[in-house]
Amino acid sequence: MNKQEIKNQAKWMEGAELELERRSKFLSGLIEKKKAKEHQEQPSKLSVRVRAADMPIALQDRAFRCARDQLDSMPGKLDSKRLALALKKV
Repeated sequence: MNKQEIKNQAKWMEGAELELERRSKFLSGLIEKKKAKEHQEQPSKLSVRVRAADMPIALQDRAFRCARDQLDSMPGKLDSKRLALALKKV
């Protein structure tokens, strides 16, 4: 390799490094925004109160506790079948 080729390759590597750094910052920003959004949504989930007229209050409390535990254990996406099976066991 001659000096010109080495300089060109060094410039290309520098550009690639800058691009990787830019993308890394962008992705870090997205992750921070998502975490902040999840953190803001969490208190609103806990303040919901629902009662059914045809179910005893103690059973409702138990069912909601079970549902909340199941939802907390699900990593991201709601699995309605798994939730229904867990509530059926209550």
